[in-house]
Amino acid sequence: MRALVLGRKPHGKCVVDLCEGCHALWLDTHESVQLTPGAIVSLFREVSAAGLPMRRGLPAALRCPRCKAALAQPHDLRHSTRFSYWRCGKGHGRFTPFVQFLREKDFIRPLTPAELERLKAQVRTIRCSGCGAPVDLQRDMVCSFCRAPIEALDPAAVGDTLKSLSNAEARRTTIDVDALADAVIASHRRGAVEPFRMSLRGGGPGRRGSGDGSRRAV
Repeated sequence: MRALVLGRKPHGKCVVDLCEGCHALWLDTHESVQLTPGAIVSLFREVSAAGLPMRRGLPAALRCPRCKAALAQPHDLRHSTRFSYWRCGKGHGRFTPFVQFLREKDFIRPLTPAELERLKAQVRTIRCSGCGAPVDLQRDMVCSFCRAPIEALDPAAVGDTLKSLSNAEARRTTIDVDALADAVIASHRRGAVEPFRMSLRGGGPGRRGSGDGSRRAV
């Protein structure tokens, strides 16, 4: 695996391990949701630039690289897109195939029934992007080996997702000078008003002492 140092929210760095041979990522616990928008864009470019995966199925039992315990496969949902991964029960992280990462981050989507019918009219067999197995479109609507649905890498959807992530990263890393100035001024005003409020409450010890002394003199 190759280690990638990426940005983490709200600040700091995280290390994501990328395996080009098996087309998968290892993310430590919570790293997937802590990736900055810029980090997701960087990972998308790494995934896109990776070569062809080794055409073999995943082992029957995947194991955690930290504790060697068997990984469980939960199924998750983001918006209307389902995705899955293999998770360590002891909280060390998760093994995520490239295609599942692309589903999770809205780069690919399931085909509609009409799109599937058009594809079947033009192509009989395709290869599963998850495990590489052949899928007979005349017979199957999902991969018969890994059960992955037939999906599309929609260029328009990819462009929209990349644009949204790039804009979010720009907002995250750009200082709004006007908002900062307003916050400083507001803070200064609060600091100036507070001593005045304290004086109205008669909180100063010198003032109370002076008043008591004048009454004793009378």
